[in-house]
Amino acid sequence: MASLTGKTVLVTGASAGIGRAAVKAFVAAGSKVIAVARSRERLDELARESAGVVALPTDLTDAAAAEALARTILDRYGPPDVIVANAGRGVDARFTETTDAAFQSLFELNVLGVVRSVRPFLPAMIARGSGRILFISSVVGKRGVPSYTAYSASKYAIHGIADALRPELWGTGVTVGIVCPSSTETEFDERKLRAGPPQRSVRVQRHSAESVARSIVRMARTTRREMVLSPEGKLMTIVNTLSPKFMDWVLAKALVKKG
Repeated sequence: MASLTGKTVLVTGASAGIGRAAVKAFVAAGSKVIAVARSRERLDELARESAGVVALPTDLTDAAAAEALARTILDRYGPPDVIVANAGRGVDARFTETTDAAFQSLFELNVLGVVRSVRPFLPAMIARGSGRILFISSVVGKRGVPSYTAYSASKYAIHGIADALRPELWGTGVTVGIVCPSSTETEFDERKLRAGPPQRSVRVQRHSAESVARSIVRMARTTRREMVLSPEGKLMTIVNTLSPKFMDWVLAKALVKKG
């Protein structure tokens, strides 16, 4: 999909941060963008700012609402050419302080919200013989880190879904890619659920939402399986592959506050 001109792109979590930047990046590439998020006010503002944006406020943690959204999109616009499953939130809490309710809340959006963003459209995409699914994950979906137990688990789930889905879609013309940012300068940190001592902050570099959005657009043009965005993220995954025990020690020293 070298050209995105005239393509229909569905972006979830579109009201802020990476999602909002992705909407603008796809519009700049000539796409029609269906922007989905809970905030009607923010989506309407985004649609006013960017021609070619259709705002469809929806809470993806509501299964019935997500089903209605899919019917509306398929009836009005047909199956998207690209789906950017970006909606999600974080939890900053040690495992012992992460409640069942926090796990359930996170998985309802970060996993089931993603499933509801993609599954209803796949039959029509397969019938058409083309489509690109992009999951927005995180480097902590490749290696769990302290205080992000629940968030890491939710992102690992997305990688598992993608790995299982690729062979199911083999030869259909529909492909699956994952984008793995590290820390990003967005409202994401402000919206995290928190409990207990916060994770120690030792980030070498933070992405801008716009730089991540540019990477998402690049992924949409290709059939690439995965893109890890930061040098520290790439290094962490390599070291973890070579010596997981050493990476345990590094993360304990770097990120776990004592006392």
